[in-house]
Amino acid sequence: MSKPDWRALQSQFAAAHASTGISPKAWCEQEGLNYSSARRYIKKPVKKTAQKTSKGTAQKSAQNKTAQKKSKALTRQKAEPARAAQKKTAQDPSASSFCADLNAQEQTFVTEFLKTRDKYAAYKKAGYTGGDRAARMLHRKPNITRAINRGLEQLHKDAVLSGQEVLRHWHEIAIADPGEISQMRRCCCRHCWGERFLYQWRDIDEYDRAAEKAINDGKPQPEYGGLGFIENDDPNPDCPRCAGEGVADVYLADTRDITGPSRRLIAGVKKSKFGIEIIMRDQDAALKHLAAFHQLAVSEQERELRLLKAEQTRLANEKLQAEIEALRKQLAAKNEEDEEPLPVAININVVDARVRNDDDGDFAAT
Repeated sequence: MSKPDWRALQSQFAAAHASTGISPKAWCEQEGLNYSSARRYIKKPVKKTAQKTSKGTAQKSAQNKTAQKKSKALTRQKAEPARAAQKKTAQDPSASSFCADLNAQEQTFVTEFLKTRDKYAAYKKAGYTGGDRAARMLHRKPNITRAINRGLEQLHKDAVLSGQEVLRHWHEIAIADPGEISQMRRCCCRHCWGERFLYQWRDIDEYDRAAEKAINDGKPQPEYGGLGFIENDDPNPDCPRCAGEGVADVYLADTRDITGPSRRLIAGVKKSKFGIEIIMRDQDAALKHLAAFHQLAVSEQERELRLLKAEQTRLANEKLQAEIEALRKQLAAKNEEDEEPLPVAININVVDARVRNDDDGDFAAT
């Protein structure tokens, strides 16, 4: 059996398809050809379609080129502020050294945060439009945190405290409010806001667990004062169980969100077997430093004490001076006693005891 001339058959099918629009499968069946073998060769003419496709492709290509040009121009316009910020950041070694892996907006956020230590103000200055939660999320991103830590390390290396900065350090510690760090709060008890002042539950799951436990222990069902208990709500002044005083609760703030002087007051945090303890700096010592700097007395008692100490010092100096003078006199007297006597010249005039006789000039014995 000779091999079919597929090129001639394709020409015949093309003519038939142009006149009747017959499909390749129907034409093959009509001509007694096996379509499974012929479909590789017998196909619809694609010349016009190709031309249309070529024209469409050319149009699409032209449109794509135009869109690409517009996109590049738009990208260039958008990138100009970012490039300017990057150029400014590159000129600022304090920002570029630790913000290399951040975009321009994130670099601005880190730089502003290092200036103010306020994540919310830095978030707004960087041009972000989200809320406080978005600012916290951005601040806690690993690359942002890493850049901030690098910046803080660099600032600490370059930091040289002046007298004014030391004074500001003492002032912030002295005026800080410890209540922003830790609080003793009076919160509502379980009966404050319950129905008919009965025990109020957080949710139905908590009540179901308590009811199941009571059944297993053979105890009566727990009292039901409704749902929705909030443990940090204010006490109800009409509550008969706590008399409106609520229950005592100790609250420790999230130190990551503390800013201003209160942040300076924190010396550290430690966790022991007794719980979490926030270590704070001595505010009284900071006040004493400020008083000494301004030459002020913290109290009247301290002022009087300073005067007494000054008087004591003066009397001690006078006593020492008197002792020195007495010692000098003793030394002078001792020196006088130890000196040798000076030689004294004695003149002796010898007179003749005999009486002269004026008449003869002789001496006569007496």
